[in-house]
This record gives sequence, structure tokens and C-alpha cells, in this order.
Amino acid sequence: MTVNALTKNTKHLLKSLYMSGVHHFVVSPGSRSTPVALLLGELARNNKDVELYVDVDERSAGFFALGIAKTLREPVVLLGTSGTAITEYAPAVAEASISHVPLIILSTDRPAELQSNGAPQTLPQQNIFGSLTKKSVTFSLQDEHPDMTEYIDFMIQKMVHEIMIVPRGTMQVNLPLRKPLMPQLDNQVPINVTPLVFDNYSSDFPVMRLDQSRVLILAGPNEGEDYQDILSQFARINHIPVIADVLSRARSKTTIYGIDALLNAGLVTEAYQPDLVIRFGATPVSARVLQWLKIKNISVWHVDSHAGTDHSRHVSRAIAVTPAIFLKQVVVTNDFEFYQLWQNLNRVPRRITGEMSVPYVLDQVVASDQQIFVANSMAIRDMDDVFTGIKTQKIYANRGANGIDGVISTALGMSATTTQRSVLLVGDLTLFHDMNGLMMAKQYSLPLDIIVINNNGGGIFSFLPQSHADEYFETLFGTPLTLDISKIADLYDIPYVQLEDRNDLLTVLSTEVVGARLIEFKADRVKNVLDHQRFMGVTHE
Repeated sequence: MTVNALTKNTKHLLKSLYMSGVHHFVVSPGSRSTPVALLLGELARNNKDVELYVDVDERSAGFFALGIAKTLREPVVLLGTSGTAITEYAPAVAEASISHVPLIILSTDRPAELQSNGAPQTLPQQNIFGSLTKKSVTFSLQDEHPDMTEYIDFMIQKMVHEIMIVPRGTMQVNLPLRKPLMPQLDNQVPINVTPLVFDNYSSDFPVMRLDQSRVLILAGPNEGEDYQDILSQFARINHIPVIADVLSRARSKTTIYGIDALLNAGLVTEAYQPDLVIRFGATPVSARVLQWLKIKNISVWHVDSHAGTDHSRHVSRAIAVTPAIFLKQVVVTNDFEFYQLWQNLNRVPRRITGEMSVPYVLDQVVASDQQIFVANSMAIRDMDDVFTGIKTQKIYANRGANGIDGVISTALGMSATTTQRSVLLVGDLTLFHDMNGLMMAKQYSLPLDIIVINNNGGGIFSFLPQSHADEYFETLFGTPLTLDISKIADLYDIPYVQLEDRNDLLTVLSTEVVGARLIEFKADRVKNVLDHQRFMGVTHE
């Protein structure tokens, strides 16, 4: 049986992706993507390690794929149809680009003769995401020349390899297609793709001896491999205090947490000032800690695979190596009293009430190594201030562009990577921004507990100067929507629970349920400001 060009080249495209380590695919259905979607279905049927998800909402699909790729640190494919459908992937592509998540967009397109000529559902899709994609290419799948097939095989493997090189990124493969769009299904002609092997060599990082004796480590959000055990051992042996961001995946009983609140309360005095700060990872959740380093003119080295990204422009040395490799090669003799001084900060009494009590109780009741996704705005800040990570360090968030769009879908993508129940901590406005994402929870019965802190609006704005513009604040910034969370749960056939008390969370999370669950905690935005002012025993009233 012969095979036509469309079928052959599409199969080569998909097999090249599969050989490059792509095993997760998210499809947003549409007419123009017909041949790729159908042959992708065949690929999934014939390969048990291929996971295929269908999400009818493109924006949700983009973030769902992002959640999988972020958690597994593997490339994930998004397949979409022509027109504005592809533009709906843009927010997820932006987040993936900035936070270095390997996302691959297969954008099916109208052919050249329909471009800029009044054809419906047609946009200039080539490189439509611009600088947000690390790589971009266009393939003519219906081209019968053998060079096209070889080009597809080579370029796909090459581009996937390149987006997996630090700093990782996104890629777009644009696929203009003419009708007829039906491929030959169940065609048995063998598809042979020549493997493209990449050998990476790197020189050993030399031993580095530090002269400073008051060294502090700031472990920021971790986009790479875990290094918690190495860091914990290094800090203990060398008496080096570690401030661990909630997204560092490196918190432990001895790491300092809640640095933003400690600085805000004025508890980090001159006695705590280090000679050198070694900073790992991406930009910390705490804005104050970078401001403190710059104001006090404390020397900062940035150690990371893509070191040197620092919007505060205070880093004086960028060392492009992973934290794990760096820690194995550094020799330092640190001041033990300096170490003890920092350790005492974890013993400062914290008055945890209101919204902050949810991440506090969550810290006590989550299972070992349970995955938690955290929304932006107040949720991630409260987690950074009160969540010690005594049971789990697997905390994730979309801290690239820091948006509140797509959070539900990203968390559901995270939950799809494990059979263990995952948790999402989110506010009512962020829930509203991605309600469509809940359909994936229903469709795939994904095990996610969604804890909604409902303070009827945008709580973070109450902490900003515009909160004093009484005449305009509620309309322009508070934006109360008066959502009935129970009705949202009914719409998607998801179990709903309202917490009467923060301690009810233990009972709720220990109650078995199939699929997702919505858990509501009602709060008050005005009271929340006062709760935060009293958090460290220091008020600004």
C-alpha cells in the first residue's frame, strides 16, 4: 500500500517528536488540524507511553499543557486549528517563555493562496508569537519531495533539542494545509526516522574557595533539577544560613522562611548583614529581599544555568552552572554565630489569622511530597510567608509573567502527572479568570483539591496606595463579583465544601473523593490588611 505525502510527512513529524522525548499531547479540536489530530490518535493508540488530552478551550489547553511541562520538565505539544484559535495560546506561550518551560505549538494553517485574500479563519500565523518562541519553522506536509520529509525529521529533532538547552523555551511549528485534509488511517507503510544524536561536553567547574565568613544563600524559584538534599547538607556542614523561597523546592526545617514579612517588620537588623549572598534560581517571590540587598549594597553572586537575570541590576558576578554543581565545588568557613543568628528568625512568633491561616494549616496537613500549585497575587505571598515546607517542597506557580489567567488549567495539568491528589490554592478572581478550565477536571476526573479563598474581589489592591481612593477603589480595583462558588461547582459536577473554620481543612482533605473538589474559605479584604499588619507583632495602624 502506498502512502500519500500528507500522511507520510505528518507521521514523520509525530514520530520525530516522539523520538525527541515528547510523550504528552494536548489537542484543541478544529477542522484544519484534522490530519494531525487523527494520526496523533493513531500514535497514542499504538504507544502506551503517549498521553493524549483534548481541551476544547484553547486558552485552557495552553495552560494545561504548561502545567504538565512545568511539572515533568519535559516538552509538551499543543495542537490547534487555524485563525484566532492559535492566538488563544499566547498567554501560556508567554508564561512558558519567561519561566523557561519547553512548550511546542503545532499551529495548523490555511495555505498560501488563502493568506491576505479575504479567506475566513485566516491569520498570518508564521512566527505569530514573535520573540516569545525560541524556535519557529514552517513545514509543507503535502509536499511530495523526499527532501521535505528529511527536513521535517532533522529540524524537529534539532529544534526540540535546542529548546531543551538552558535557558529552555518554546517553539512553533506552522503547518499550512490544503483540502482534502483526510489522511490515510491505519496505513502500514513503515515510517523510518534517522535519529539525530547530540553529544554535550562541558568542562568541570573548578574548586572555589571563599574568603568571606558571613555568607548567606538565597534560594529563589527553581526552574531546573532539585538540589534540596545537597543544599541542606552543605548549609549544615558549613554553617551557612539559607533563605529558601517557597518555589525553590528546597525548604527544610533549617531554612529561613517568610523573609518578606521579617524585613517588613524590621526584624532583619544590621547584625544580620552578610558579606556575600549567593543567589540561586529565578526572581524571588519577595520583592523586599532584593530591595534590601541593593539598599544595603550587599555583594550578590547569581549562580544558575542561565545566571545574570536580575531586574534589580545588583548582581556583581554571574556563574553559569547549576546550584548542585556549584555546591559540590565550593569551600567556605562560615561564622557559626552568624548562622545561629539567622536560625533564630524562624522562632519569631507569628500571629497567623484570616486568609494566612489557610496556607498555615495546609503546611501541617498535606501528605508527604504532595504537589501544590499556588495562584499569584496574595496566595503566593502568603505561602512564601507562612508555609515552611515541613512535609512537601513540591510547590509550583506561574511566576514567569505572574498572571492570574490560566491558573486552574495549569494546576490541572500538574495534577495529570501523578495519581496522588494535588492541591491548588487560589483566589476568587483567579478562579473566575479560568472557570472554563474546570471542564478538564470533569472530563478526565483529575485528582485536584481547589481551595478558593473568597474575599469577593482583588485582595492585593487593598495593600496598595489606590486603596485610599475611596470614591473609586471598589469599582476599579476591588471589583467584587459576588460569585457563588457552590453554583460553579454544580456547573461542572464537582463536589463542593465550605470551610467554617481553618482547622476544618484537615477533615476535608482526609475525606476521600473521586476527581476534583472545590473548597471555599470565605474571607474579608479589609480585615485581611489588618491581619497582615499584626502578623509579626508589628502594626502600622
